Amino acid sequence: MLKNSYLFLLCLALSLLLSRVALSQTVNNEKNTLQVNGKGVVTAKPDKADLTISVDTTNLNASTAVKENAEKMNKVMEKLKSQIGKNDKISTTGYNLSPIYTYDEKTRKSELSGYRVSNSIIVESKNLEVIGKLIDSATQAGANRIDSLSFDTDKRDEYRRQALVKAVQDARETADIVAKAAGVTIVKIIQISPSYEIPIPVYREFALTAREAGAAPPPTQIEPGELTVNASVNIVFEIQ
Repeated sequence: MLKNSYLFLLCLALSLLLSRVALSQTVNNEKNTLQVNGKGVVTAKPDKADLTISVDTTNLNASTAVKENAEKMNKVMEKLKSQIGKNDKISTTGYNLSPIYTYDEKTRKSELSGYRVSNSIIVESKNLEVIGKLIDSATQAGANRIDSLSFDTDKRDEYRRQALVKAVQDARETADIVAKAAGVTIVKIIQISPSYEIPIPVYREFALTAREAGAAPPPTQIEPGELTVNASVNIVFEIQ
């Protein structure tokens, strides 16, 4: 009986000793860290534009509305094709034929009063200087709706990389300032997590207004503005 008790106490003591050693190793393996965030911003000029133009026609007869719309849109496209560059393109984005109903107060019913045709195209141009001219030419040729104009860039990846580099530099500068103020030394990077925002195209809305009879409208002026690319990074440094 005494022998068994002795063995039990010996095992218990050994277990406690091993636990203390393991705990000591865990504490010793814990690293002091410094975590910082960095931000990088790059502004860039757009290098392409998407212009959406529409022709709307109405008529009592559906086939007549379709024919009138086709004639106007053909004129619009012919005019635009003569002015865009060789790397630019025009494509149809939407076509719709729908009935028009008018409410009759006498019969208290909605009566068919005609048909509306809407035909939309998008002009993708690399020459931003001619956008105003394209808008004027399209409306003069028969377009009666400018739906939207957006500016974007083909250099998204290049600007994204530039923004990420700035974010990392910002994080490192912040870490150096904090470490110096705290009296510690940065050893190495333990973890780094980058992220960025894809630049959102700049949109402009247009509304066509009635032209004064006999008066030549002023040319449309377009200013593309700038795109902004934002990047951020989270870095964990080991310090001592």
